[in-house]
Amino acid sequence: MKRSTSREKPRYPCGEVNSQYRGATLPLIQDTIQLARSPAWQYDGPLGSLSEPNYPLEDVLTFRPVLLLIVSVCQQVSATEFPQHVVSVIEENCLPCHNSDESNGDVDFSSLLPPRSLDKDAAPELWSRVEKMVAAGKMPPEDATPLDDGTRKNLLKWYRETYVLRDGKQQIGVTTLRRLTRYELQNTLEQLLHIKLKQPYVFSSESAALTPSTIEKLYPADVAGESGFDNDAEQLRNVRVPVLEYLNCLDFALRIFDQDAMARERVLGSSDKSRKFEPARARQILTAFSHRASRGFQNAAELDRILSVCENNSRNGVSYAALRQAIKGSLLSPSFLYRMEIVRDDVNPYQVNARELAVRLSYFLWSSMPDDELLAVGADESLLQESVLREQVQRMLESPKRIALSENFAGQWLGFDELKRNPVYYRGESWTRGVYDELLFSFDELIKSDRSMLELIDADWVYLRSEARRTGGKKHQLDEKFGDIFGQRRVRTGLKLERFYRPPELYYVSDDRIGGVITSAGIMRLTSAPKRTSPIRRGVWLLERIIGQEMQPPVNVPPLAASEKQLADEPATGVVEILKLHTAKAACQTCHQHIDPLGLGLENFSPIGDWRTTYDNKTAISAGGTLPNGRRFDSPKQMKRELLSVYREQIVENMVQRMLSYAIGRKLRPYDRVAVERIKKVLAENDNRLIVCIEQIILSKPFRCRQDKP
Repeated sequence: MKRSTSREKPRYPCGEVNSQYRGATLPLIQDTIQLARSPAWQYDGPLGSLSEPNYPLEDVLTFRPVLLLIVSVCQQVSATEFPQHVVSVIEENCLPCHNSDESNGDVDFSSLLPPRSLDKDAAPELWSRVEKMVAAGKMPPEDATPLDDGTRKNLLKWYRETYVLRDGKQQIGVTTLRRLTRYELQNTLEQLLHIKLKQPYVFSSESAALTPSTIEKLYPADVAGESGFDNDAEQLRNVRVPVLEYLNCLDFALRIFDQDAMARERVLGSSDKSRKFEPARARQILTAFSHRASRGFQNAAELDRILSVCENNSRNGVSYAALRQAIKGSLLSPSFLYRMEIVRDDVNPYQVNARELAVRLSYFLWSSMPDDELLAVGADESLLQESVLREQVQRMLESPKRIALSENFAGQWLGFDELKRNPVYYRGESWTRGVYDELLFSFDELIKSDRSMLELIDADWVYLRSEARRTGGKKHQLDEKFGDIFGQRRVRTGLKLERFYRPPELYYVSDDRIGGVITSAGIMRLTSAPKRTSPIRRGVWLLERIIGQEMQPPVNVPPLAASEKQLADEPATGVVEILKLHTAKAACQTCHQHIDPLGLGLENFSPIGDWRTTYDNKTAISAGGTLPNGRRFDSPKQMKRELLSVYREQIVENMVQRMLSYAIGRKLRPYDRVAVERIKKVLAENDNRLIVCIEQIILSKPFRCRQDKP
């Protein structure tokens, strides 16, 4: 079989797909075949012509770059024996409570030791739990003999050398091929075809404004992966492309393109659908379009196939219909749906090229393809210069497309995207839209005005919808670094509406009730049952989403209603008493000593976020609590201050980890600690400003580099 030339190898990595990897690549192989067999291609030749003519199908698939990029992550690992001093620590200090017979906290450490020892690369999360507890001084527990300082340092040193570093150097883990999510697909089609696919902004407060777009109706929502985000590369790799739905999306987008004269003018250089194009001009148009559609990824064979769609019938000129069909062929190409990168099969991290960096940058900040300027600095490789990269970041954050960071990143991280997606939370257009926008505008304000990330927890400003502007605060404006991307939503020029939806406005506040997003109406609704508050749910939300503590739900826990029933005959039974009974077991207190104080600290807020001082039965609300370290608070404002005092470092680390995970499209691993530590250090020197966090993530090794083998 003919092999690629040395010049082609960096772009089309060679190598056989061993049988042990075929199971992992099968879904993508099937997706590729289905896309290739789509009637939109209009091919007369055999399936083998989809790669290079006259090759057996198996060889064709073996050499498809989209497949080999996936194969690079399907590597086997070898077992590693652990040093005796590590084994001794586990045996003497962990196994008595965490073994196959008695697994406190559902943790069994016997699986880490002979004869059941797992490969070190197969159990990093379990070892990470050991390291985290030892580093925090939580294990061994207070009633057990503590580790001596030398043993503790040796264990932590072994963990860092084994899981964080490799041969003393930073690693970034295998880079997985990334596919466009539905949100990214819609944005990319809009930008590529110069059309509008999202629902237009609705100025009326009475019209439906939260309905999904046609693309969102046609294409199934992506499921969040281990990273907590739907752009998780591993999750997308394990889910087959819904080909029919994808084709329907393309057909719909191209119908919009057909109807938009301005879009046709920008893409084709002519809005006249009856015009015949000279073959040379048609080739020029399609080459430029294919270059943008593939985001600069060069694949000559693929381009030739796309061009052949219209050139086969071009004796009397190339018609608009033929050009349109070839455009659809470009959109069916794997280099459009997947973010292609060159693979070197290297076990060490190496910097991606400028084009690939441009693509990573645009999908991080905009959830869309690079614009012409970004593609240009990628093409001339000036983007690899840090000064140019920083300039591009600033320019891109000035763009209205930065809304993706609020909608897509913050919406998933904080969970407020559920307000518009889940009908359970719907309470009419004005309220639902208002509480969603409060959160959307608040996160963007951190970018627009270059504010600290910690102002999500507590701040002297807040965005309030029209129904919630009875706080005694006054309108406010922070010093802006970037433009207001929501300004046009406040303009009423030429509109004659009986009721105009008034977007949230910024207010200065100084009371105990509000400031920051954790006491916003949207978050209070998301963390409540429909008709009552849930201190447990609110406490868990704060611990998981804000502080970054992973909470494992216990087994065999009776419903809260059972505790309520036990206390039904008690006078003035309150939430505190119910929770105490519900969590009476000592094992429950391990987690609930952290959960309950935080949840109870928000009890002044009703299930829809309204301020209250008594329950429906007129029982007074006590929004106080004591944190595990003994620190007491008596109001939501005091609780937020304690959060920033007691958990400050954890909150910053969690925010960095969440955004880095979103940016690189995967769950963070122990080896990402080096990057997180560096980012945190720079943040500490720059008031923990969100823009600094964004810049440092972009400058980090996991973002700017790739690694092909573990």
